[in-house]
Amino acid sequence: MKFQTLPLGTVRPTGWILSQLQNDLDQGFASRLDSLTERAATDLFSKRIESSSQQFAWWDSETRGNWLWGYTMMAGLAEIPEHQSRVLELLNILKQTQDADGYIGIYSAASRYQHGDDENGELWGQSRAMLAMLAQYELTNDANWLLVVQAAVDLTLQKYGVEHSYFRQPKTRNDLIGMTHGLCYVDVVEWLYRITGEARYRDFGVWLYQDFNQMQLPFANDDMALSNLLDPHRHLNGHAVHTVEHLRALLFASEMGDSPQCTEALKNAMLKLSHYTLPSGAVLGDEGLHGLPTPDIGYEYCTLTELLLSLSSALLKSGDASLGDWTESLAFNAAQGARFANGSGLAYLSLDSRFSALNDRPDSYSHLHGKHGRFKYSPTHEDVACCCNPNAVRFMPHYISRMWMGLSDRPGFAAATYGPCVLKTQIDNVNLTITEETDYPFSDTIRFTISTDQDINFELFLRKPAWSAAVTMEGAVVREENGWLIVSKTWMNGDSFALTFHPKVVVMPYPNGEYAIKRGALQYVYPIEYQLRSIKDYPFDAFHDYEVFPKNMEQAYRSLILDESRPGYGLKFVLDENIQPGWGQPSGWLELETNRLVPIGCTLLRRASFPLKLKR
Repeated sequence: MKFQTLPLGTVRPTGWILSQLQNDLDQGFASRLDSLTERAATDLFSKRIESSSQQFAWWDSETRGNWLWGYTMMAGLAEIPEHQSRVLELLNILKQTQDADGYIGIYSAASRYQHGDDENGELWGQSRAMLAMLAQYELTNDANWLLVVQAAVDLTLQKYGVEHSYFRQPKTRNDLIGMTHGLCYVDVVEWLYRITGEARYRDFGVWLYQDFNQMQLPFANDDMALSNLLDPHRHLNGHAVHTVEHLRALLFASEMGDSPQCTEALKNAMLKLSHYTLPSGAVLGDEGLHGLPTPDIGYEYCTLTELLLSLSSALLKSGDASLGDWTESLAFNAAQGARFANGSGLAYLSLDSRFSALNDRPDSYSHLHGKHGRFKYSPTHEDVACCCNPNAVRFMPHYISRMWMGLSDRPGFAAATYGPCVLKTQIDNVNLTITEETDYPFSDTIRFTISTDQDINFELFLRKPAWSAAVTMEGAVVREENGWLIVSKTWMNGDSFALTFHPKVVVMPYPNGEYAIKRGALQYVYPIEYQLRSIKDYPFDAFHDYEVFPKNMEQAYRSLILDESRPGYGLKFVLDENIQPGWGQPSGWLELETNRLVPIGCTLLRRASFPLKLKR
């Protein structure tokens, strides 16, 4: 079973998801990043640079491009007019940089399309701009944005290809950061191919992955190179962000081609990634991939965003329902646990268990650049790299856009991941709305209501999470197939049914011999009382860089013991229906005697792993 992408804007958030987007725009850095840091304000698409010989010359195009992409999606999905107007203004500035030949990018006329043998941000910078404009096209149905993107992309397709390789051996191993990021130009051509069906976009995406594979091994960020993946014993060891984002190029090449090698490589890639995945859903990497997924290992917010997009792409192309479980775990645990609930800051590097968030804590890149600072909370992280904050603006819009997918071989839709939302679409020119009412993942019941102009026949695929051994369906007849609950019928206006999951408390092992606690899609942790210390101020009073300290060291290092012989390991689930669902205050928790464990996304400091007393 394969699915197909629905145009951006087909799925609109409601409930707590919409509230989070609104808060991020109104209170957070999402709409203000260009006022908080020069890194987002600097417009290389207008200014342009002469050379990419300096390793990070292209960085500001990544920052501004990813921020524009995320801001465009967030403003459009939240449907807030003032932010939609500002997005349009910013995108018009970008559009006005287009040259007569179609070029939109970061290099002067004398310097573009010729940096393949050293650090090169050509395709990376271009892709960030193209993706923002494609998002605007699908949100507004304004074909002018599509024409602008096609002109720019068609020029690039003339410049690179079989006669002119993009990926070339670098002068040094480190001259590959921007160049290898450029493999994600596949995101652009895959999107264009989906919209237009024109083969040149498909063929360029497949060629680009082949071009990536012709570089001589080893090279920096080569985890997703075909030869490395075909070796099942080779460990992943690259920059975690590159590794998870490059998965999308392999997925596209595998889907579009007929290569047994790509099929085997993809299988190995997913297995290898699972070895580096934490119970929170994150793939480790601080920033490099190394070590074991222990509760005290760091993971980067950029990696969370790129992993989310890659997992949804893999689910789309494979129909593998378990990837929806992974996606939800990532979205509701690691991603929420790495940010302030009001969107005013995040940790560049987060952890499942976090006893403090200190500016001077080293990471695996500290010795390279002489900089700490990745573990504190910040609205910019401009002192180390302003990459995670703009990528965080993309995170929830990506989740929303792939909550529903279309069936590829028959009329119908798949609920791939859950949460409060509305799907508005058509089947055979018949208007159709599916309303998904729920507080999920804070509650276990989801109600689906169908609104349609006339009776219409189609199938609904509803993902059955692996953590729910049983489900209850009221108001529908269902069959189960490969992890999906399938309802096939002629739907009438007003049809409604409820889907209820029955999760149990389960434990998942960490390599340190302790266990994570999960119930449904949420991971539960022991919260540590904390205090904030501002270490940097910004032009807006609400924004600061913060270190986070435990109020009480004894409480911080206290450990609870789970008991395998007791029902639910001694934990009892409690739900307070008087508390509005969200991440600011837990509405549900697990009680262990006098102790309370809460969702990881409701905490800044926490213990996530616990010893387990085994049955005798």
